[in-house]
Amino acid sequence: MKTLTKYLMISFLLISTTIFADDSRAEPGSRKLTEEQKKEIEQKQKDCITSSKKNHQNLPPYIDSQLPPLVFDHNTHSIVGLSVLGDRLIIEDGSEWKIKPEDIQEVSYWKETHPIMIVMNDSFFSSYFQGYRYKMVNAKTNTAIEVKLHLGPILQNQYTLQVAAINPHTCEVIFTDNTLWQCNPSEYYLLDKWLVGDAIIVGTNSTGWFNNTYDYMLINVNLLQEIKANRVE
Repeated sequence: MKTLTKYLMISFLLISTTIFADDSRAEPGSRKLTEEQKKEIEQKQKDCITSSKKNHQNLPPYIDSQLPPLVFDHNTHSIVGLSVLGDRLIIEDGSEWKIKPEDIQEVSYWKETHPIMIVMNDSFFSSYFQGYRYKMVNAKTNTAIEVKLHLGPILQNQYTLQVAAINPHTCEVIFTDNTLWQCNPSEYYLLDKWLVGDAIIVGTNSTGWFNNTYDYMLINVNLLQEIKANRVE
């Protein structure tokens, strides 16, 4: 643990003097939605939840502590830096995440080689009232921490994904790494708000063990909204 902490502290300090000095970042939630757009999204999401409950009424109840199956793919991230206080971490695209105080001790046991996945936070209170919208799941230790996106990805970073093209008719998007993604058509009202150039962080669809249709969630950093999707190619 001491070795990891020392290594990550050094990494954080090095990044702070180089990458952190670069102002060219995607700013989380920088493109604000109008009140009308927010109400539209909230209503659509309620409709989707109602429909989902009807479709899953015969399935076993959801368990809060359940973690998604281990997946080693596009949505697997790695830690490249940890703040001196251990309250913030950085992943490979340069994005910085604030850690919930109660989870700071847990993250001190994580190693830079551990694969990390990002899922939605299933704690309503922590997510909506404290702002910790996501969880990071360590696929090696099978532990999770609650986080909020503090600073977006660095646009010049080779690991940063941005939207290169959008086909609203087929609900498909192409990213700057030339990967093609099929988004959930029922979330068209979210995709309609996307723009070319938006920064994307790929997460895991944490409801995948109930509904395997979509394995991923695409986090639009500029809107701070998510869409379920699958990678086509």
